[in-house]
Amino acid sequence: MGVLAAIAASTSFFGLVAVGYGQRPTEVAQATYGQTATAPTARQSPHYTAKASTLLSGVLAPIKSLRVMQRAIALAPETDIDATPTLALLAADLKTTGLGPIRIGMNLETLQETGLNLVAIAEASSGQCQYYRIQDYGEPIGLMAIDDQILRVDIWPGSLTTTRSGIKIGSTERDLVRVYGKQLEATANPVTLGKTVVFTPQDPGEDVYRLVFETDDQGRITQFRAGQFPSVTWAEGCL
Repeated sequence: MGVLAAIAASTSFFGLVAVGYGQRPTEVAQATYGQTATAPTARQSPHYTAKASTLLSGVLAPIKSLRVMQRAIALAPETDIDATPTLALLAADLKTTGLGPIRIGMNLETLQETGLNLVAIAEASSGQCQYYRIQDYGEPIGLMAIDDQILRVDIWPGSLTTTRSGIKIGSTERDLVRVYGKQLEATANPVTLGKTVVFTPQDPGEDVYRLVFETDDQGRITQFRAGQFPSVTWAEGCL
């Protein structure tokens, strides 16, 4: 329990940094970033830019290492993941119906009763459609809720989360075909120059849910999401 307490405390800092840098999709019309890249001004020297990139890498590397360590602890047989709800999330795979204790269709109050505290992502929200992250949780994921009901879970670049079939950030379109076969439907994505690939389950009761994968021009998955149709297919999330 001492190890779990130390990790829970450390994620309070690292989780906030990860939200700033890890939860924002790149090159995809997605809810959390608005896609308004700022061009360098004349005063910004190449030397400064290189230095900033080096410093950022120095911050992100230990964050990723911390998440790997957390995941290893969450998956250890002797770990009581119920004692730390965020560890239960790390041990879970994404399914069409949710992620661990996060179930598509549940309301926000019910989710918070599990011990997971929500923090609004204001820049990704609009009207009754709101995005949230999990407090003290370093994984870059987002929860979309409409009228306080969770309708989708987004897995963003940098996440270590996998689907139940082992698909993750960096997997390929070939991997998708191997795992999901003829249950896939793909359309061109003009933003990423890749594809939006949708998996529709055939199991009774799951046909209202989808897994949606975004790939880049190299055919690699950059982000993915699970949720209820049609909200899970909205490329720009709440925006």
